[in-house]
Amino acid sequence: MDIKDIGLAAVMILSSIILTNKWLTRLGDSDTIIVISAMLLAGSLAAMILLIDMRLRMIEEAIEAKERSIRINIKGVEESLEKKMQSFVEKTNYTMGEFSKRIYR
Repeated sequence: MDIKDIGLAAVMILSSIILTNKWLTRLGDSDTIIVISAMLLAGSLAAMILLIDMRLRMIEEAIEAKERSIRINIKGVEESLEKKMQSFVEKTNYTMGEFSKRIYR
């Protein structure tokens, strides 16, 4: 987690406390249980958002690693096919040369 994520979670919790406290003081006596509940609600929401962000980052890293390995595998297959095709072309050219020598004799 980054420092900014923790800071944003703290701002979220603090703003929920202030908002709930001000809202309840306008309606009448402020109940500390409601303020604490709002703080816990905002805290759990912030934690959930941070956990989702961490999971998305892990999934993104896993996808990048798989993409990298697929690229390497494709490159290996490409090089292998290129070598096989080159040897096949060389054999074909040799056979064609031998065949044309026989025809001209």
